[in-house]
Amino acid sequence: MAVIPPPHISAHDKELHTKTDNANHTEKRSFDHVERVQGTIRLYDGLGNVRKIPVPTTSPNDPLNFPSWKRVMILVTLVVYGIAGFGLAQSAALFFNDLIPEYLEQTRGQFNPAKIANLASYPSLCMGIGNFLSVPLSMLVGRRPVFLFNNCLMIASCVWAAESQSYESHLASRCVQGLTCGISDCLLPLIVLDITFLHRRGLWMSIYWACTAAGSTLLLVAVPFVVQGAYNNWRFNYWFWTAFASFSLVFSLVFLPETLYARPPAMTDGLLVVTDEYGNVTFFDGDDADIRDNVVVAGDDQTRSAVYNQLVRVHVQPRGFKHFLKAYLELAKALVIPSIFWVLLLNACFFGGLVSQSLTYAQVLAAPPWLFGNAEVGTAQVGSAIGALVALVVIGLTVDPVSQFLTRKNKGMREPEHLLPTFFLPVLFSFLGLLVYGIVAGNPAHYKWISLHISFALYYCGFVSGSAVTGVWVGEVMPHTAGAALVLVCGGRNVLSFAISNEFPAWIAATNFQTAYITLGGITLAIAAFAIPLYFVNKTFRRYYSKF
Repeated sequence: MAVIPPPHISAHDKELHTKTDNANHTEKRSFDHVERVQGTIRLYDGLGNVRKIPVPTTSPNDPLNFPSWKRVMILVTLVVYGIAGFGLAQSAALFFNDLIPEYLEQTRGQFNPAKIANLASYPSLCMGIGNFLSVPLSMLVGRRPVFLFNNCLMIASCVWAAESQSYESHLASRCVQGLTCGISDCLLPLIVLDITFLHRRGLWMSIYWACTAAGSTLLLVAVPFVVQGAYNNWRFNYWFWTAFASFSLVFSLVFLPETLYARPPAMTDGLLVVTDEYGNVTFFDGDDADIRDNVVVAGDDQTRSAVYNQLVRVHVQPRGFKHFLKAYLELAKALVIPSIFWVLLLNACFFGGLVSQSLTYAQVLAAPPWLFGNAEVGTAQVGSAIGALVALVVIGLTVDPVSQFLTRKNKGMREPEHLLPTFFLPVLFSFLGLLVYGIVAGNPAHYKWISLHISFALYYCGFVSGSAVTGVWVGEVMPHTAGAALVLVCGGRNVLSFAISNEFPAWIAATNFQTAYITLGGITLAIAAFAIPLYFVNKTFRRYYSKF
């Protein structure tokens, strides 16, 4: 038998292998000396390469193994629905000036014009309620069935609103619309987490938020002209969104697979990597047996085709009922975590400012001295679209670069607190947006209408970038409660913002237009300032919660 000589190994290869072995040994020793705290993750290996976390499996049904084109089409599908959701939620305010005379005539003067604001504020409350219902349900039956159900319900509620014959019926349909639009805030970002690795989540989340915000605002510019072409019949607003939501449904049936994947634990560098049903990652000692009761073992059916698994099959997920009920318990626990409570209050201000602006800008532009027509009022959203696109640049230059720079400075250890500096620009832009809006809309005779559009651009830049950073922050800060925290923050901000927006007209009446908006901006700044002490003490809180 011939003896095959060993392959020749060059000096360069020997040097490379030596460096790799030394790096692995160094990395292993560094793990032994690292205090393991929830949320702290070694994102880089000994050679400075980024790890793929969560650890992908070998299954074709693992969303992390989807080809790039498939993940891009999933993101496009989410953006299409998000555009429909955010656009529909904000569209009613464009036609308040048409609705008030109609309802006064219907009720023979008994209708209270102040109630018209409920058509914008109550849907924001229902958006929060929708998150508290949809996300736990997605743990039971999967993301895709819940998504498709909400899409169908959105179409039905649009038809209902278009055919409504009274204010009460219109308001009820708007509340149902709010329930369906709410998943754009939480369930859809969860799907983004399902299909992305940790080090790319900032980019993908920013693309989602920027594109949905820019797309919805541009359509809000077009809708008034569509309605004007339909003899100024406000009902065509809802027929427009019916068509767009139907397009979203077709798109999702073709391109959106099931992304909830029961990922089995994986070993890396002597540590057990566990990814929960929310896409959050936790590291454990390899011999830690206590976690096995909480690990969902993947029940992937390799005898089925990937198409069947991802597009056709609908079934109760492994331990689905347990996670459905557990989600509500985790919501209560997340509320007492300081870092989550802080970002909840901050986002309530973000969303409250957005809704408060939507309640008043149409009337401000239509009143003297600007006297915008019904169609021209929507052009204010051009500024919003520009701001949303600028936010994509802001996030791209800050979230991943800043957090990865701080991670490298921290010897490759990723701390959630590395994301806190990236909240600075979103808060600054939001404050400036409210400041300019309050001053200009409160004193329209002294300013050009373009100033109002600039204020929208500033605020949307802050809102979109702040929402994207929030999604990444919540996904990292507390892995054991991060999924529930995402629901709490996204749903809770809608509920809390309702308290702001519902009382905002009375607030304006009690003070004045300028003072009310500047005060709201000041409150946002004050809450955001707590990020400074949180940067230094939050790891202590995480160390405490790691014991439970």
